[in-house]
Amino acid sequence: MKCAPLAQGLAMLALAALACTGAPSAMQIIDPPVYVCPSATPRATDTPAPTSTAPVITVPPGGWATRTPVRGCIWNGRLCATNTPQPGGVFTTPASTRRGPTATPRPTTTPYPTATPYVLRPPTPFHLGDAIYGGGFVSALAVRARLLSLETLPAPPAADGQPRALARWQIEITNRGARAYETFPAYQSYVSQVSSGGVSRSGVWGASQAAAALAGLSPALEAVALAPGETHRFALAAFIPAGSALQVSYALDPTVRGGPGLPGANLLVWRAETNPFCTGLPAEPVLLPTPLG
Repeated sequence: MKCAPLAQGLAMLALAALACTGAPSAMQIIDPPVYVCPSATPRATDTPAPTSTAPVITVPPGGWATRTPVRGCIWNGRLCATNTPQPGGVFTTPASTRRGPTATPRPTTTPYPTATPYVLRPPTPFHLGDAIYGGGFVSALAVRARLLSLETLPAPPAADGQPRALARWQIEITNRGARAYETFPAYQSYVSQVSSGGVSRSGVWGASQAAAALAGLSPALEAVALAPGETHRFALAAFIPAGSALQVSYALDPTVRGGPGLPGANLLVWRAETNPFCTGLPAEPVLLPTPLG
């Protein structure tokens, strides 16, 4: 389901978001978001050096015998054993080779312990590309959200002459639940921290149609209903103070105000930096830890 696009003011966007469904339960997630690092493969066991062997041993021929009795030999009815070679004689034990003795290997070291899953929870921010999970415990709705990109572009000055920049980002949202999930990223998602003049500033810089047009995007700023298992990507843009975008937030609960100027509560916050500890996406379905508190 889609609703008519709106792009003027957070309050209007919030009203439009709720009007699209008439049921806050189709948008509200109150379980705090969580990140679980893909199960890490433990470091390999410290195995010993390959087992080595001594050089191959050559066994010389032994014993001498003739097929006919000769003086001083011991006759067994077929061969006549003697200590000295005789014409027509043969070695009773032909020459042969055999493997050298096996060296004793070093003992195997105890394996390193299996890695414990790495978990991040608010208020610690998440990282660019991280798969963040929300819902599924207290909330019947369950989603997975990822910030796929965040970049800062030049922009002309504002109408009042103030210098500004343009932030452009893309969010991917997957409905992991068994019922429809409605999301309104143009309202729920915004730039929440910028670096301007070497100073980090927190605030709410929301998406707009004008910023999207300048960023080369043509998104419909509207609420979208995702069916169970459905994934959708949203491209958004916002004007920010001159500088660079550092952080993007997404309100998992847009049905309440999280504070002065905040469009919603239960915030999912991404930093514009890659995860220094874990890479990749966990295999679905993911076993999520129980929410704290």
